[in-house]
Amino acid sequence: MFMLPIAAFTLASAAAVSTDTSHESKTALNMDVYIHNPTEFDCVKVENVACEIGGGAECTTGGWQAFGLSTVGCSERLQRIGG
Repeated sequence: MFMLPIAAFTLASAAAVSTDTSHESKTALNMDVYIHNPTEFDCVKVENVACEIGGGAECTTGGWQAFGLSTVGCSERLQRIGG
């Protein structure tokens, strides 16, 4: 019985250390996006852009609005990271 609390504490400590993500770079959130050329069905891939799925501040690259790829073209709304 004496070892059970020690084992539980050890497991909890190991889990806490293994889930620490504070050191990860924000650039890991960059993704491949698509711009319309000229329509949403003619998509041009642009790699490594700081966007995420969402409806916040419009994600742009090179002055063009960036979109995610959907099942019918490049029409998934993206937002700037942190926007």
